[in-house]
Amino acid sequence: MTHPAIRLSIDVALTTLLVAPGCKKAQDAAVETAIERATGARVEKDGDTMTIKTEQGEVKVATAEDGGTVAMPADFPKDVYLPADNKLASAMDMAGMQMLNMTTPQEMAGVSADIEKSMQGQGWKREMAMQAGGGSTLMYSKDKRQVIYQMLKADEGGTQLAIRTGEGG
Repeated sequence: MTHPAIRLSIDVALTTLLVAPGCKKAQDAAVETAIERATGARVEKDGDTMTIKTEQGEVKVATAEDGGTVAMPADFPKDVYLPADNKLASAMDMAGMQMLNMTTPQEMAGVSADIEKSMQGQGWKREMAMQAGGGSTLMYSKDKRQVIYQMLKADEGGTQLAIRTGEGG
């Protein structure tokens, strides 16, 4: 049995991926209605940010339109490495767990090396490094927090980077 908050986060993540192409307003309305009907949650839209309110808490999802960018969440941890040259496509906050999806023109090997140097330099301990299927994953822990970086070669060159941070390990 899946915990409702986990299921909701998976549904929101999948929905976010489907919203990117096409007529944004029509898709947003359809997504809001689908989420409300499927979960009973209340959905509020403010610019590029959708807030889904449930009994378990809030999920906030910001997605960029037509190759644009969204603002970096103000409360994103300052000691978590982010490439200086990045294009933030989406940001999600769910009960203290944050997920970012971005691209950078830097090649994957360079991004990986910069992550390693920065994170260890700020006191993070690498827990895992894995390469498979043309992508790589790095996981770090510090105090009671955890950060996971997932990297793939971006279609237009450079690197597609997903970052998840929150309590863990």
